[in-house]
Amino acid sequence: MSRFIRSGRNIFRRAAALLIAMCMAFPLAACGGDDADKTARDLKLEEQRTVRVWYCDERYTNYINFVAERFHAANELVTIEPVLVEAENYLEYIYDESIRKNNAADVYLMLSDDLEKACMMGLTVENSTYSSNYTGENYSSAAIEAAKYKGKLYGYPISFNVPFMVYNKNVAYAVDTFSQLSDYCSNYQVTQENENIIQLVSWDVSDMLVNFGFSCSSVSIGGDTGDDSNIVSADRELLKRAVEEFVKFRDEFGIVRSESTLDSCTQMFADGQLAYTITDVEHLRTIDESGISYGVCEIPQVADGLEISGISENMCAFVNPYSSSIEVAKAVANAMSYDYASAINSTIGFMSSRTIQIENNDYEESHGKVYEIYSESNTKAKFMGASYFYTRFEIMLHQIWDGENLDTAINAFMSELKPQE
Repeated sequence: MSRFIRSGRNIFRRAAALLIAMCMAFPLAACGGDDADKTARDLKLEEQRTVRVWYCDERYTNYINFVAERFHAANELVTIEPVLVEAENYLEYIYDESIRKNNAADVYLMLSDDLEKACMMGLTVENSTYSSNYTGENYSSAAIEAAKYKGKLYGYPISFNVPFMVYNKNVAYAVDTFSQLSDYCSNYQVTQENENIIQLVSWDVSDMLVNFGFSCSSVSIGGDTGDDSNIVSADRELLKRAVEEFVKFRDEFGIVRSESTLDSCTQMFADGQLAYTITDVEHLRTIDESGISYGVCEIPQVADGLEISGISENMCAFVNPYSSSIEVAKAVANAMSYDYASAINSTIGFMSSRTIQIENNDYEESHGKVYEIYSESNTKAKFMGASYFYTRFEIMLHQIWDGENLDTAINAFMSELKPQE
């Protein structure tokens, strides 16, 4: 068989990952909170309140509607009004509408990438009333760090996105290293059981979130907290080693960048035509609904001394200081993040930032592994201008994959790594 038809790392789990595994094994009550309507019921009001929840990603519509109905049923004095905002400059729009006083969002959903910008614009209220919920007992360090800026907690984590590898259990198994994956491909034989497989290994080599981990800790953007704009650097030699190994996969697995997207690879996997792929949380529902028997593992180690250092994106709720009822807005944000977290997967197919039990036993093992991988991820940097560096990294990988001289591409990327003024 042609090697272009391609299609397990034992790790020491950190304390956070162990806690997540424990939470996966017990009911929601064991992971904190035995009353899903507690926030709504405990909110003492004497008059009707309307809380406007703004969001710019329509995929969250069903979940926000669910929260609105559930919260109102538990406290009839609170009406949640979801507002899908279509604005090119989301934060600027929130700010412009807020200062007019008559059209202010009370709560808004936003990726934590823009947290510094929101704080600088005066559009955040510290998450203090319910801060006791936002500890390692209920959220991973990745979720909590994403909701912080300069050490202060502002956000209410809703959901996350993180890349990971999936494998078809009928024809493949978990691998720890890309060397093991290559061995699997070299020894692959076509049988009746795997006759539907048309490619062994493929993934979207263009997507930044999926591929940033292949930097193998050689690139630092924002430091450990992701909000230090003075930390923008790369270890050139380590980066060169990492991308040298990365580009080998082009020929090893026969991946054509223009033909392999997250959508196409996920669908191929769900159709039983692909043995291994790298996907993310936002595409996991396609696989779940396909009924295919699959497993989840970390993206394999690239080579000796080159372990993947993945990053995660985080959607959080924030309270607008221009809200006419900040305490009620805080209650709604907390309910969205904490109280009703178990409904996120069932309503929109995403995974809650809160470490909760997956109620569908078919998904418990695979989703639990995703939570574990998320808990060990680095959060995407959230200082203004950080997106520029991620874009430059993505461009560098594209250039190298497409055949440009490796040193030329790396040097061009390195020349951009300086704090933005």
